[in-house]
Amino acid sequence: MGLVDSLKHGLAGFALIATAGATTSGAQVPDVEIPATPEALSRLDAYVRGVAATSQFSGVILVARDGEVIFARAYGDRDEKTGDPLTLDTRFDLASAGKMFTATAILQQIAQGKLSLQNRIGDILTDYPNAAMRNATIYQLLTHTAGAGETNALFYPDCLYWRGSEPSVSDIVALYADRDPTHPPGTKQEYSNHGLMLLGRVVEVLSGEDYRSYVQNHIFRPAGMDAAHANDPCRIDDSRQAISYVAVANERVPNCFTVLDGGWPAGGQLFSADDILRFVIALERGELGVPKAIFDEATTPASGGFGLGFFATDYGKEYLPRDLRWGHGGQLYEQCTDVRTYAATGETIITLSNKGNPVCFRVAAFLHEDWKVRNAPANP
Repeated sequence: MGLVDSLKHGLAGFALIATAGATTSGAQVPDVEIPATPEALSRLDAYVRGVAATSQFSGVILVARDGEVIFARAYGDRDEKTGDPLTLDTRFDLASAGKMFTATAILQQIAQGKLSLQNRIGDILTDYPNAAMRNATIYQLLTHTAGAGETNALFYPDCLYWRGSEPSVSDIVALYADRDPTHPPGTKQEYSNHGLMLLGRVVEVLSGEDYRSYVQNHIFRPAGMDAAHANDPCRIDDSRQAISYVAVANERVPNCFTVLDGGWPAGGQLFSADDILRFVIALERGELGVPKAIFDEATTPASGGFGLGFFATDYGKEYLPRDLRWGHGGQLYEQCTDVRTYAATGETIITLSNKGNPVCFRVAAFLHEDWKVRNAPANP
């Protein structure tokens, strides 16, 4: 079912969803939580239209409940210089939200018995030269506690000695292979892109496939995603691709020069909102070779708001069941992505933007915050 058909089907059933908590007398059952009511979606739409009118936001928002689309809108321009509009099938650079694919690939290796969370890097990457980093575990890499550090090679390509050619995952791993951990593994949490590059290399070694081929064959295609365009380079003449702009010498220019092309274990794949929803549905339903027990562990808060490679709640140690969500966000050079699924309501909210933070994440969190405000206990 495509996005348009799914939207029609979801809207047809939404009246039933919105009244699911009603009794025959018309009273509401108090423990039924329906944050994305038609009124809430109308407030979301009004808010986004307002910030889009002031050029603070352009992008696509999709809201689904139990896999059925109940809201989908595109706002603003695909390319601010040409003024052509975004559409629901526009592809966006996911930035760090693409880390979910690497996390899924690792969970697949665990499900197949090829890997455990206690395995150390040195167990798999046997020629990894730094002894301290060799001792970091898969669990620590997934929870960003391994001290793996940053991967400047992904974000500052002009610095690469392989300028003019495309490095492999093993090339980038080797570039930092003799670097000490930024802290003793397991002693501190520090978000790390290089940690995901290491995990991507682990997937390659265990599967015998290069990273891009692996995620296409075992995640994108099985989920029904548009695998053919996942690694397209940034091109301003591609009418299906959202273009982000950055300021350089007082001029707004496309950000294509800022990152290496294509998707990597740390993110950067190109997908539409419909593609991402397909991924979420397939993963939750166990269709990607990740059993429920492993998926539940991966999406339960383990350290600083992270599960195993996924954001598992808002950043913080304390959370309410209604706040529990899994997914991932991403931002880089005026690109912004947020994917979140709430277990308590079955809602998935996907926000893709070619304008940067902070408005993008305010849009992504709107329904959540709107619900909390309207359901806060009355002051005594």
